[in-house]
Amino acid sequence: MEDDNIYIYREENDPDDTPENYSSETNQKDEEINENPGKCKYPFRLMLKVMFAPVQGWKTLRREAATPEFFQTGCFYPLLALLALSQFADFFYSSRITLSSVITAGVIAFVSYFFGYFSVLSFLRIVFPKEIGEYFENNYGKVYIMLSMSTLVLFSIFTNLLPMLWPVLIFLPLWTIYIMYRGIRFFKLPESYTLKFTIFSCVSVIGFPLLIDWALNALLPN
Repeated sequence: MEDDNIYIYREENDPDDTPENYSSETNQKDEEINENPGKCKYPFRLMLKVMFAPVQGWKTLRREAATPEFFQTGCFYPLLALLALSQFADFFYSSRITLSSVITAGVIAFVSYFFGYFSVLSFLRIVFPKEIGEYFENNYGKVYIMLSMSTLVLFSIFTNLLPMLWPVLIFLPLWTIYIMYRGIRFFKLPESYTLKFTIFSCVSVIGFPLLIDWALNALLPN
């Protein structure tokens, strides 16, 4: 906790993070991303850094020019594949599990987060004015949502592999909310939108995958 406070102090006194400098810096970063895509070489390691040192992690993510496409292939999609495969752990905990039910559960889990990501981006662009919704059009905004959702996928994998710890693991999404809260500051939103932006982004990132999962379980045969 003490280390986190030190990071906060350094961040708040970083002259490059002042509102007047942010717009030009963001545009410059976007140009660098287009010219040098994939500057971020280890997206999964970057996700872990955000999880354990949120302030420094989000700042590193922005400065390393992580593109959504690179983060998808390097972290988000592999985690979704592992989530689908983790459904097979049910065979170790129940003799009544069938192969078809496990495959169905894996497909539902994959699709829930895959379409959940795009649903969150669309939802946030709809509920906010155009000038605010555009914050999710840049690379940081998209990776912010994708990385936050990736932490939920990681927690779901742990829950599937260790269902006996479900009463404890169920609270892990609170960690995601905390991570997202620490990353909001780098959007440099107008103060009047910060609280609403935080609430809507956190609720949608957690809620849309659950909503899609519920809908698919209701529609598909078990």
